[in-house]
Order: sequence, then C-alpha cells, then structure tokens
Amino acid sequence: METKRIFISAGETSGDIHGSNLIREIRKKNPSIKFHGLGRNRMVEAGMNCIHDMSSRSVMWLHTLKKIPGLWNVFKDCTRFFDKEKPELVILLDYAGFNFYLAKAAKRRNIPVMYYISPQLWAHGPWRVKKIRKLVDRMVVIYPFEEAFYASEGVSVKYVGHPLFDELNTREIDETLVGRLKEGEGKTIVSLLPGSRKQEISRLLPVLLKAATAIHQKIPSAKFLLSCSNIRNLELIDGITKSFTSANSNRNLSIEIVTEKISEVIKASSLCITSSGTVVLDIANYHVPMVIFYRISPFSYFTAQPFITTPYISLINAIAEKTIVPEKSMYRDDYKWLASRATELLLNEEKRQLCIAELKEIVSLIGTPGASAKAADEALSMI
Repeated sequence: METKRIFISAGETSGDIHGSNLIREIRKKNPSIKFHGLGRNRMVEAGMNCIHDMSSRSVMWLHTLKKIPGLWNVFKDCTRFFDKEKPELVILLDYAGFNFYLAKAAKRRNIPVMYYISPQLWAHGPWRVKKIRKLVDRMVVIYPFEEAFYASEGVSVKYVGHPLFDELNTREIDETLVGRLKEGEGKTIVSLLPGSRKQEISRLLPVLLKAATAIHQKIPSAKFLLSCSNIRNLELIDGITKSFTSANSNRNLSIEIVTEKISEVIKASSLCITSSGTVVLDIANYHVPMVIFYRISPFSYFTAQPFITTPYISLINAIAEKTIVPEKSMYRDDYKWLASRATELLLNEEKRQLCIAELKEIVSLIGTPGASAKAADEALSMI
C-alpha cells in the first residue's frame, strides 16, 4: 500500500493539543498515514515528524513583526516539503496569519486544504472569508454558529463540535489537590486566570491583582488562586505578584500560585476572573461562574472598533447569543468593574444560581465528546 502523508500546522498551545488528538484519531482509522508539520510536544508524541517546533513562535498583534524573519524560514521549509513530498492533504489549525500563507502555498501546488479550528472571522475580519473561500477546500468548525456563517458565504463547511471536551473527558483530575485548594466546604475561592502568553500576562495580571484587593476588602475571608498554566511563565507571574504585594501591603490577602493544574484550580473555585479565550469553556465545563475581560491599549481598542462584528468578546456569550456571564473589553485598568461583577456573583445567590444553570445549558449544547473523531473522518474523506 502506498504511504500517504498529511501535513499539519498548529502554532499555539491549544492547537498542539487539538492537533495531537486529531492525529491519534486519524491513525486509529488509518495507521499507515504519516504526519509531518509544525507543532509542539503533544503533536510529536502523537506521531508527527516535526519540521519546526513552534513552542517559541506564538505571536499576536504587533508582536508578529518581531517574528517575521524566523517565520519566513519556517515557511520556506514547509514549501520545500510540499514540493518534495507532495502530501495528500494539508490541515491547518487556527494561527490565521501564518497558516493563510501555507494555505496559499498548498493551493498553488494543487494540495487539498482543510482548515480545522477556524480563525474568529465572525468576530473580526469577516471580509477575510473571501480568502478562505479561495484557499480552503473545507472548513471543519467547532462552534454551531460558525457553520451557518461559512455556509452563507459559500464555503464548504462541517460542524463537528469542540475538541476541548474530548480532552477534558480524558483528563485526570487530582481530587486531593482540589480538596486542599478548597480548604473545606463553604470557602470562598476566587481564581485569577491571566492567560498563557507572556504578553497577555504582563497586561492582564496587574489588573487582576488590583481586582483581588478590591474583592478582599468586601469579602475578607476570600482566598485567591493564581493560575500559571505554563511553567515557563512562573518567573514572570511570581515577579509581577511579588512586586504588586510589596507595593500594596495587605498581610491578610492570600494569593497562591498554582502551576499547570488549571482544571483543578477551576474545579476548586467559587468564581473565576479570566481572560477571554478557550479557557472559558473549561470553566463552563465545571459550571463555575466567571467574569471575563480583555485589556488592550487605547490605540488598539479604538482602531479595532470598526472591524468588530459581534457584541461579545467571550465564546460563552457568543454561543448563547446573550450575556450570561459579565464580560468587558477595556483599554484602561478598570479593576473596579471586575471586582463589582465578581462580588455580585459571589454574594447574590439568585444571580449566582442563574449563571450556573445557564452554563450547564451551554455545556449540554456543545460539550458532547467526539469532535476529534468527526474531524478525522472529514480529513480522511479528502484524501
């Protein structure tokens, strides 16, 4: 039997997780397929021959400009692989700017392109759908509203569900740690989730720490957990936290940094204050009330406004098509808003229970495992 090759590209940590699950599902159905591409350790462990490790190449906003020389070399190595090996399929996961270049290179060589984990064009940049229609043979999407969005633009599209729930379904939870973090029933635990990128952490963590101080003034018994989802960010998180606490001395304010055990942190929480991103689905999975925010520069805030086509910054509210958890995009450190919404969900039991009920409803709609297997079927149908 002739060996078939799939090229797969993921730049972010989340893409590496979902890419690894996709590789495993495809190999279950066709063990002879060989995988090559761009990713991180999870995709390599799943069986991908890594052309470039993308661990240090996560880019966003203007930081992209600093990465262009390195990414150009990565791109050229990928096109050389296309020319030499002629893969039967190219699969792209999110990472829109760079992956669009790969899609264009693949189409020039008549290699079919499947885009899995769509860029959020429905929120900003809907004009780029024309590029998707030209460069991508099939969109495999993870949110139900994305299917209608792409279908209305004449793009071949298939909704498969969110692969995060495949990951959560198999993730082992350290219940001993959860119990220790909770310190008994009835304890008020507020978790701070500043994101996984260094740029995000530097921008969001100071706002979170200010909000924690304000919450503590209203709920003195509250304990705060600070999630460090990647051990590489521990020094940065610890440094910002120590600098803040030394400048704002409050001996009774308890903030514990927890590394890499994000599900345990969420499960132990009474409430999470988090950046907007896929982590909100992780929080929703455990039916924990949350407050969502994103902090950008005034310049980015005002220049982006004309291009934003959705009233929501969070996936939870976008899926529900209504506000079920407080959210705000801010261009200044509006920590008082965060503290106000958080204390309301902690102290107003009626609002708290309504939020929990609506999160349960959202998870019932999108939380069924099996997305990776369905995406694998779509990929194999294109070979």
